[in-house]
Amino acid sequence: MESPQLVVEFTLALIKPDAVHKELEIEETILQSGFLIVQKRRLQLSPEQASEFYADHSGKMVFPSLTTHLCSGPLVALLLARDSAVRHWKDLLGPTDPEKAKEVQPR
Repeated sequence: MESPQLVVEFTLALIKPDAVHKELEIEETILQSGFLIVQKRRLQLSPEQASEFYADHSGKMVFPSLTTHLCSGPLVALLLARDSAVRHWKDLLGPTDPEKAKEVQPR
């Protein structure tokens, strides 16, 4: 009898400029959640790179603030791996809607 095959996925995680000071704490949470950090890179994005990253938000009122924030300082890019990595990463991050996030994890 064959054992079920484990399918490993990869996903990108960004520690944005305002959270870089918590880099080690964030990485520990990632590791404790079953992810493997395959690659890690500290970088500074240009406004053009930030615009490309958020291209799907182009034309929205929030676009300028998103891109300004992303290139406001150094960030840490992490390549993460695990089974169902994308689903697990989204679960770990929680809701993207600020109101829903407050319900799930009030401060």
